[in-house]
Amino acid sequence: MRSLQEIEEAIAKLPAKARRQLVPDIPALCPGEFPAEGWDAILTDARPRPALTALLDELDAKHSQLPENFLVLNDKSLRSKR
Repeated sequence: MRSLQEIEEAIAKLPAKARRQLVPDIPALCPGEFPAEGWDAILTDARPRPALTALLDELDAKHSQLPENFLVLNDKSLRSKR
């Protein structure tokens, strides 16, 4: 456990610019913890997803008919919840 603490302390001591440069490299340093498949693979996959498209089309149609049935989530609504 001491080595994890040492790593955390070393990262905390880095200048902000160096920490920002390190963040994108963390998945490459820990490939077992950050598998390549996942959201990035889904987001960059151009294959059609008919079931998802149909669901989103249905939600769009319902929102067009009765927008008041949908919650508004924006910066203002989030601030009012605090």
